[in-house]
Amino acid sequence: MSQLPEGQLARMGIVGSTAVRLGAREIKRRATNPFKPHEDRESASELLDEQQAVLLFQALTKLKGTAIKLAQMLSMETDLLPEKYRRELEKSYHQVPPLNRVLVNKVFRQEFNALPDQLFKSFESTAFAAASLGQVHRAVIDDGTEVAVKIQYPGIHVAMDSDIKLLRKLAHTLPNKNIIYESIDEIHARLREELDYTAEAQTTHWFGSSTPLPGIEIPAVKNDWCSKRIITTQLLDGKHLDAWLAENPPQETRNRVAQQLYDLFIHSTLTLKCLHADPNPGNYLFRDDGTIGLIDFGCTRTFSNRFTSNLRSLLQAFEAADKAAVFSAYESIGMRFGRNSDDLFEEAIKPFGQWVSMPFKQDSFDFKRHKNYTNSGRDLIHRIASISDIDTMAEEFIFFDRTIYGLCKIFEKLEATVSMRQHWFQ
Repeated sequence: MSQLPEGQLARMGIVGSTAVRLGAREIKRRATNPFKPHEDRESASELLDEQQAVLLFQALTKLKGTAIKLAQMLSMETDLLPEKYRRELEKSYHQVPPLNRVLVNKVFRQEFNALPDQLFKSFESTAFAAASLGQVHRAVIDDGTEVAVKIQYPGIHVAMDSDIKLLRKLAHTLPNKNIIYESIDEIHARLREELDYTAEAQTTHWFGSSTPLPGIEIPAVKNDWCSKRIITTQLLDGKHLDAWLAENPPQETRNRVAQQLYDLFIHSTLTLKCLHADPNPGNYLFRDDGTIGLIDFGCTRTFSNRFTSNLRSLLQAFEAADKAAVFSAYESIGMRFGRNSDDLFEEAIKPFGQWVSMPFKQDSFDFKRHKNYTNSGRDLIHRIASISDIDTMAEEFIFFDRTIYGLCKIFEKLEATVSMRQHWFQ
């Protein structure tokens, strides 16, 4: 594939042509559907969704960078997009077309003044995985250790800011576009932090030395092969979620890996006060023995003592439907409401709290029996997000909520039973 299209006109051309093709197909569907039998309309609609999804994925992979992160985020939000869109966008976790060898060599010359073959005992020029801002290659260092080398797409730092405007135009063709607009703005803020691979190397090492949890492996960082745009870590084995589930692992193993992911989330939030905040399935490597490899620490979130110390009180207040305690906990965390009225509580906060606390009402929660748990909270989440009476929003909730929501999506796929109550109710 050619270099990342950096120029505004080049990137706008990709977005514009895709938007036109998406819009033309939609207009054709609306014009012809009234004259078709009901069964034919449904079949034509499904086919168009599939064609639209392929077009969208092709455009996003050409843009790379911000666009890939958007694809990953949207594919997690399965309640916002039709199934055809979600399946196609899910490819963004590890199936993005790679940069060619010339561009890979260019990055290495800029960062190390050397070619990959001069730095590694062996280096595979074809990438085996895609990250949001780069691609990953297999290599071997001098001592024989197999490593994963993530290389940032050339020009991504130049293209990022202009992408936001372009992606908002592309998002105009998607369902629930206003909600997606909000996600795009959030992505922009997060991506700025992910451009520095030196910081990611430090964070990966810190998590590895601070997370002594059984069943979770974090790759060792190889600092001699790291720079601002290249990060090299130990290569972990394991399969991505769908490939692992295709082998039909036993229920006991499914439950164990889900519990380990949740325990890691709790340990990170309440003990480390720093969270791996990108729960897309591509960041987990599942193994037959039930252990998990955790990769890609570009997106993390540090929490304040004020936030973590009041989470338990908030959750307990949700379960008790105690209005005064809920508002008190929110305010202790840093949220301010224009009014603490009965209407606001009854219409939005109480239903949301009942949904949030559902998995904690018993010792364990069966995500197979409650397979629509996350989808059932969609309208409640949107209702909370649209409250105009919030004077001050605790930004830490954005990353905390997205992570636990993404994990629950994975638990649903695993059809796992997870013990969640004991961490919050003693």
